[in-house]
Amino acid sequence: MTPTPTQVQAPVAARWRPSRAGILNVYQYGDETLHFAGGRLLLRGVNGSGKSTAMNMLLPFLLEADTRRIDAAGEQTGVLRSWLLADNEETQRTGYLWIEFARPDDEVPGGVRYHCFGCGIRANRSTDRVTPWWFSTPRRARIDFSLTVDRIPLTAEALRAELGSQAVFARAAEYQAEVSRRLFGGADPSGYLALLHQIRNPRVGDRIDTDLPQRLREALPPVPEDAVADAAQPLEDLEDHRRNVTALEQTDRALGSLLDTYRHYGRRVLRAAADEAASAVGAARSAAQQRGRLRTAAEAAAGIERGLATRVEELEREKATVAARLAGLRNSAAYRDHQALLARDRHVADLGRQAGTLAGQQATAQRRVATATTAVSARRRRVDEDLHRVHSGLVEVARLARPAAVELRLPQPPVLRVEPDGGGVDGPVPGEDPLAGFTLRPAGDALRQRREDVRMVVELLRTAQQADAAAATANTAAETARGDAERERDRAAVARGDAEEAGERHRAAVLEWSERFAALLRSVPPAEPGGAEGWLAVPPAPDPGG
Repeated sequence: MTPTPTQVQAPVAARWRPSRAGILNVYQYGDETLHFAGGRLLLRGVNGSGKSTAMNMLLPFLLEADTRRIDAAGEQTGVLRSWLLADNEETQRTGYLWIEFARPDDEVPGGVRYHCFGCGIRANRSTDRVTPWWFSTPRRARIDFSLTVDRIPLTAEALRAELGSQAVFARAAEYQAEVSRRLFGGADPSGYLALLHQIRNPRVGDRIDTDLPQRLREALPPVPEDAVADAAQPLEDLEDHRRNVTALEQTDRALGSLLDTYRHYGRRVLRAAADEAASAVGAARSAAQQRGRLRTAAEAAAGIERGLATRVEELEREKATVAARLAGLRNSAAYRDHQALLARDRHVADLGRQAGTLAGQQATAQRRVATATTAVSARRRRVDEDLHRVHSGLVEVARLARPAAVELRLPQPPVLRVEPDGGGVDGPVPGEDPLAGFTLRPAGDALRQRREDVRMVVELLRTAQQADAAAATANTAAETARGDAERERDRAAVARGDAEEAGERHRAAVLEWSERFAALLRSVPPAEPGGAEGWLAVPPAPDPGG
């Protein structure tokens, strides 16, 4: 039976094919998205526009995660650092490279299943360090999630928070295993990638006759030994009966052999799935046992809680009983007598404190009396000293007044009369003032009169001196004025002579100007051809005065 075109292409269409790719903040790209058509991408541009660099960024780099073989020849080093830090002044830069694969799948909404692989790169110029990380997710970049926040690329931690810790890989080996599992069914794709490196090498044509066939053979997947053993016998039988059976029998045997091979393969897959299911069942049993232990612990905790609740109720009842007994004790006669005794004790304590306070006040009063006695004695001494100074002052005033022939009516010196007072202190006689009737007003009046007389005499002397000084100043001013008048008369005579000489010069200049003006008018040419000369009137000579 000849297969139809649909049957032939169905397995091919179910393969993973590139659908989109992206470059974010790497090299000279800002945020570019490349769209594949049927798994193919065509890049056009002049030499140096970055076509080869864009391909180096995507494949096979994002499949094998080998930072040592990024360029086509596999000879350049430091490519990631050059992509991020060349041709810019940034000290630190972060970028992303990603590629999305798609394949038909009727089990998902839309009928197409997607998977995105990518690499994040962070380069630091100051430390000269480049740190890559990798991610794998069924979510679609720029559709289901974004690699930027406010147009700033995400850090590795932020990407892990966005996609989950299982989707971000710090080690290339883990990422390579993820790619192998997702795209190649767990098979090792190193042979395919080596072939890809070989055919994209610029020097692939140098030894194409020897190297390329070897690479092609290495890229073929190895045939399992059991599959070879299973297929050997049917092939031998097919060779023995090739001449005796029809084409249909040969096809039947080949299909039977192939069915046996796939049957063995299915058994191995089912056995692996059964092992995984057994592990899951064991885990479920462990979880059920743990749940039983937790339930037992919860029931024990609930019993303890109920016992504590019962204990709390018993304590509440005991508290109510004690409160009732306390209220009965407070209402009993013994309790009231005890309270009265305590009140008397407090009253006695208060009286003791009051007695102590009164004793302290008495001691304070005694100290104040002693202080007052000392102060009175000191003031008595100051009064005696003041009266003695008054007596001495009167004697001195009388002595000074005798040479000036001033009659002063001075009072008698005051005398303080005292009598014994309580506490051993002599105090003044009540009702007597030693300064009563003591006045210095008559003596002050006499002194003020004499001072006024002296002031008048001094004033008259000052007036006479001022008059003498004014007369001397007037004589000096008169002499100065006479000298100034003589000098002014001399300067006036000189000025009069200068004025007469200037007037003569002015008259001469005016006459000369008049003559020159008349001559100028007479020399003016006629106003019209053939006219008379001297047609302008000559004014009369001016009188210069004088």
